[in-house]
Amino acid sequence: MAERINTKKAAVYLMAATLFSKVLGFFREILLGSRYGATYITDAYLVSLTIPLVLFSSVAAAISTTYIPIYSDISLHKGKKQAIDFTNRLLNIIVLASTIFAVLGMIFTRPIVSVIAMGFRGQALELAVKLTRMTFPMIIFIGAAHVFMGFLQSNNEFVVPALTGIPYNIFIILMLLLSDSVGIYGLVYGTVAGVAMHVVVQIPALKKKGYRYSRLLSLKDPYVKNVMLLAVPVMMGMAIQQLNALIDRMLASGLPEGSISALNFANRLNAFVYGVFSSSISVVVYPQLSKLNAEKDMDGFKKTLVNGLNIITLLLVPISVGAIVLRQPIVSVLFERGQFDERATIMTASALMFYSMGIVFYGFRDMLNRTFYSLHDTRTPMLNGIGAVVVNIVFNLILIRYMQHSGLALATSISAAVMTFLMFASLKKRLGSIGWRSVLLVFIKSVAASMIMGLVVYVLNRIAATYLDLTGRMISFIVLGLIIGAGVLVYFALIYAFRVEELGWLSGIIRNYIRTKRDQR
Repeated sequence: MAERINTKKAAVYLMAATLFSKVLGFFREILLGSRYGATYITDAYLVSLTIPLVLFSSVAAAISTTYIPIYSDISLHKGKKQAIDFTNRLLNIIVLASTIFAVLGMIFTRPIVSVIAMGFRGQALELAVKLTRMTFPMIIFIGAAHVFMGFLQSNNEFVVPALTGIPYNIFIILMLLLSDSVGIYGLVYGTVAGVAMHVVVQIPALKKKGYRYSRLLSLKDPYVKNVMLLAVPVMMGMAIQQLNALIDRMLASGLPEGSISALNFANRLNAFVYGVFSSSISVVVYPQLSKLNAEKDMDGFKKTLVNGLNIITLLLVPISVGAIVLRQPIVSVLFERGQFDERATIMTASALMFYSMGIVFYGFRDMLNRTFYSLHDTRTPMLNGIGAVVVNIVFNLILIRYMQHSGLALATSISAAVMTFLMFASLKKRLGSIGWRSVLLVFIKSVAASMIMGLVVYVLNRIAATYLDLTGRMISFIVLGLIIGAGVLVYFALIYAFRVEELGWLSGIIRNYIRTKRDQR
C-alpha cells in the first residue's frame, strides 16, 4: 500500500513539474509564432534543431533507458560506489563521442542540411546551414544530461529531471523577447545555453544523491558494454519514431511556406498533453515493471501494466476528442498574434486535428515500449517501429498529394496506430492474457464518454461563437477555458456513471496531493 501511495505522489509531482515546464514551452512557442510566424526563418530554425533535439536526443534517451536497470543491479550487488564509478565511465565515453560527432557535424553541415531539408533553396537553405552549425555543440550537453537523468531516476528522484526544461524555455523566451536586438542568431545562442542548463540544473540533486564526478574512462568495462549493446535496439527504435517527424519535415520542405511551422506548432500542442500525462505515468510505472519482472511476480506485472494502460486511455481519449472539436479556437487563442496570422491558424488547426487522432496511440506506444524494456527485450519495439515507419512513408506519399501538410499529420497518426497494434500483438505472444478485456472495456467506455463530451463542447462552442463577442483575446481565453472545464465535468461524470475502476486511482492521486500539501503546512 505504501508503494502505491509513493507511486501516486511521484506521479503527481512529476505531472506538476512537467506541466509547469510545458506551460513555459507553450509560451515559448507563442512568442516564436508571434515574432517570426510561419516563415522560412522559423522553418530554418526548426530544421537547425533536428539533429541535436530530434535525432541525438533519441540516442541519449536510449542509453539512459538501458542504464537504469544496470545501475540498479550494480548498486544492489556491488554497492553504490561501484555504481557511481560505472556512471562516470559511461558519462565520459558519451561526452567524448558526442564531442567528436559535434565537430564532424560542424564540418559537414551543408550536406547534412541538404538531406534533412531537401526542399530548401536560396536564403532558406543558407540560413538553415548557418543555424545548424551553431546548434551542433548542443549534443554534448544532451548526452551528459541524459546520463544524469538516469542516475537521478535510479535513485527515485523524478522531479528534478522534469525541471530541466524550465531554464531551457526561459533562455529561449528571453531571446525571443529581445528578438528585435539579437535576431534569429541570438535565439540560437539562447537555445544552446538553455540546453547547457539541462546539465547545470541537475548538479545540486546529483550531489544530494551522492554522485561525485571522476575522470574514469574504460571501453572494456563489461557494464558499459552491456549498456551499449542493450541501447542499440532501443536507440534504433527511438530513432525510428523520430524518423517519422524527420520524414514529415523533409516532405513538408517542398510544400508552401509555413508548412513545417504549422506541423511544428500542432505537434507541440500534442506533445504538451503527451508529456504532462502519458509520459509522467510511463516514467513512474517503468521502474515498478522492472522490479516486478526481477521478482518474477508476473501477476503483479500484468496488473500494473493494465492499470497504466487504462489510465492513459482515460486521460488521452477525451483530450484527443476535445482537441479535434476545439482545434480552431485553441490555436487562435494560443498562437494568433503578431506574424502568426489567420492563414497560419488555419494551417496549424488542420494539422492539430489529424495529429490529435493518434495521441492515445502515442501514449500506448510509450507504455508498451517500456514494458518490453522492463522484460529485457529491446528488439521487439525496434522491429515493430520499422514496420510503422514503412506505413508512415507509404501514407505520407499518398496523402500529401491530396491533403498537403495535413496529410503528413494524418499519416503520422496512422503510423502510431499501426505500431500500437503490432506491439499489442507481440505482447500477447509474450505474456498471453494480461486482462485484455479490461483494457478494451475501459477504452470503449472512454470513447463513448468522450463522444458525448465532444458533442456538448461543440454545441457550447457554437453558442459562444454565435452570441458572444470573441474579438478580445482575454474573453476568448476565458470562454475557451469555461468550455473545456464543462467538457471535463461532463466526461468524468460519465466515467463515474460507467463505473470505471481506474477513476478511483486518479481521485487517489488528487487526494494524496491535497493531503501532502496540508501536512506540509
